[in-house]
Amino acid sequence: MLWTLIFLPLCLFANIFAGSATKHSMEIKGDFAKTKQCIRCHLDIYEEYRRSPHFNSTIYRDPVHRAIFLAHSKATGEKEYICAKCHTPQMKEKKITSMDANATGYKEAISCAYCHRIESIERHARANKNIVSKKKGHYFGTRNPEMRSEYHTIDNTNIIHKNGDTCMGCHSHKQNALGFVVCQTESNNTLKQNCITCHMPQVEGSLSDRVETPTHAFHGFAGVQNDPKKLERYLHIELADRKSLKIALTNDAPHAFLLHPLRLAVLRVKVKRGSKEFIFEREFFRVIGKDGKPTPPWVATETIKDTMLKAKEKRVVDFGFPLRKGDVVEVEFGFYRVNPKMAKKFHLGPGYVLFKRLRIDV
Repeated sequence: MLWTLIFLPLCLFANIFAGSATKHSMEIKGDFAKTKQCIRCHLDIYEEYRRSPHFNSTIYRDPVHRAIFLAHSKATGEKEYICAKCHTPQMKEKKITSMDANATGYKEAISCAYCHRIESIERHARANKNIVSKKKGHYFGTRNPEMRSEYHTIDNTNIIHKNGDTCMGCHSHKQNALGFVVCQTESNNTLKQNCITCHMPQVEGSLSDRVETPTHAFHGFAGVQNDPKKLERYLHIELADRKSLKIALTNDAPHAFLLHPLRLAVLRVKVKRGSKEFIFEREFFRVIGKDGKPTPPWVATETIKDTMLKAKEKRVVDFGFPLRKGDVVEVEFGFYRVNPKMAKKFHLGPGYVLFKRLRIDV
């Protein structure tokens, strides 16, 4: 009994102290709240986010981005990290003096606070621009207005956070200095289908440990770099003709598959006929360059060849191989984050990802 009387006041004191410390630790120092502050309430979302391309977008965490940055810097003499506008938008000092993240003291990538404070998008020819709210702790989202947080406000009235246009500040298009569009996403977002509904689908689990919800928006940002399986339903594969082994591919996405000129998609078909195997391949790519020759993005002036699947396109690939009864056809569609030829040049791993597989008994 004596221990209970002593222990109870200590617990109450500890809880009061913890609450005070929590409030203090949640104060926003600098322009944006630190991502680690969000962990206190949104642990599940944070675990998704730290595996995402947004968390790993810096030259310190993304080996592909780092390789391109170093190649560009070496070729042009440019030391300013111009890619920071989207890859590390909170970075103020754009001069890269070290490739060591610990030496620079900069570890925030595209933070939670940054995205949730995007108020509007300015459209420009070269690249769009994010307009960020000046109100610290005022975050845009999609949840019902009755939801409240003791640490920040929740504003669900901003339409761009519902129709996906909030992504168009960075993911719409990018021109190089020569006026050539290096990469572009068709921005035909609607409330029914947009960047958020596809790349941030609702998944099981509460959005916060303070407010119980059955689902939350996936903050791993499904795509080439993370959890691409969540997007496989947008690519349909079927056997279109057995007489000539024709495979039909239908891209149900509102943009091309894939988008970045470094990517390479591959359709592989294996036909098993008794003890024999016949293997066929078709590649899908976009090559940019100048005067008919491939070049780095910063000097490109034209698209030399583009065989990527276009938005809503159905394409039939004919391998000209008559199938027989009893054949087993295995179809596989995958992609390389970086074309193997370029990966070898930049000393990067192959990074092949299996996207979708189908077996057909003839």
